[in-house]
Amino acid sequence: MSNLGTILFTVHVAYVTLIVSSFFILLLVMDDELHQYAMNKAIRSSVVLTILSLLGYALYMLVSGNSIISIHVLFFGIESLSLLTLLLCYCELKGFTFSFKIKNKKIINFIAMISTAISALTTVSMILQCKIFDNPKGFIRYDELILIINILLLSIIFGLLPNTKLKLNREAYRKQEKEIKKVANIFTVIALICMLLLIAYTIYRKAIL
Repeated sequence: MSNLGTILFTVHVAYVTLIVSSFFILLLVMDDELHQYAMNKAIRSSVVLTILSLLGYALYMLVSGNSIISIHVLFFGIESLSLLTLLLCYCELKGFTFSFKIKNKKIINFIAMISTAISALTTVSMILQCKIFDNPKGFIRYDELILIINILLLSIIFGLLPNTKLKLNREAYRKQEKEIKKVANIFTVIALICMLLLIAYTIYRKAIL
């Protein structure tokens, strides 16, 4: 590593240490209910965004066929989690709340149909080894990539389903809850089937072929 590279690496380490230290102070010192509520919401959002970013980078590396991952990426993940949590917690304490829920049943059903179709098509493509999805340079095919992304999106949709517990009476809530659970179960079955097929196909491709 050159002198400039060593200096940049040292600066990056110091920066990450400063950000993480601030994150630990906010996480461990502030223990009143308001700060705990704000911190919990901030951590939930920042964890989702950070993990999706790291997974996106990992999938890009798999598609491009590059197996060398820089340690700076690990630092970026740590500092992104810390910075996002600090920022979102500050916004929450100031009264700026970020949330998104899918309340329209037609949208949920449409997403379920699209996801099912994508899962079925990509699974068939993987079995038939369609050349249009070949990726000679990467470690995974493009249809595998699409299937993985589809499963990830399904898991995110679970968190976007509406919480109607406080808005409906007991009867209406139970009815709504049954419908939501039904849709959630469909998503779960689709995700599990796709994941099992992906694992089985990967084992077959690596161990038998």
